[in-house]
Amino acid sequence: MRVVIVGAGGHARSVIDAIRRGRDELEPVACTDPDPARAGSMLDGVPVVGGDEELGRLLADGVEGACLGVGGVADNGPRARLYERLRGLGYALPAVVHASAVVASTAEIGAATQVLAGAIVGAGARIGENVIVNTGAIVEHDCQIADHVHLATRCALGGGVRIGAGAHVGIGACVLQGVMVGPEAVVGGGAVVIRGVPPGTVVVGCPATALVRGGEDLPPNL
Repeated sequence: MRVVIVGAGGHARSVIDAIRRGRDELEPVACTDPDPARAGSMLDGVPVVGGDEELGRLLADGVEGACLGVGGVADNGPRARLYERLRGLGYALPAVVHASAVVASTAEIGAATQVLAGAIVGAGARIGENVIVNTGAIVEHDCQIADHVHLATRCALGGGVRIGAGAHVGIGACVLQGVMVGPEAVVGGGAVVIRGVPPGTVVVGCPATALVRGGEDLPPNL
């Protein structure tokens, strides 16, 4: 399947590499990006054809699939909205799994999800749509990951962890087995989460404590 990469920054490069080293027959043929300075350039051999206004034309020209080349730091809302736009246009949204990733035979991976180099997805894990399981991340057995989540580089989720829609788990963070992280919550890089994180809460540190709860700023030592 020919695919367009939506976004032409650093994350898009990781996605292109995962596609080329992946297990499915996907061919990246174009990138789009809202930055007009990137139009006409090449991203790892893939032409940047213009902004997102090109998406309709590419679909009409027979480019059936789209892969999100946009990452996310804390706020996964823009990525979720872009996913909905691509789905509304009628693009196929294939999952991308790097050849070096380990995905258990009993794991489930949703549309548009990306499992990047060296990541591990354990037995019985269920990963929703438009999720990033970034480089070297570990999702242990029986985890449940909702849509539009970003599991950042080398984070680790113990068995049975649940992550709510739109949440972000930062680089190198650990979430202990059986803990739930609520929708739109943010786990800071390197944090160690030993108890549940309410929706919309930002936690940092070891053990993780609330930095922001319910939109109200709180001292980091709470």
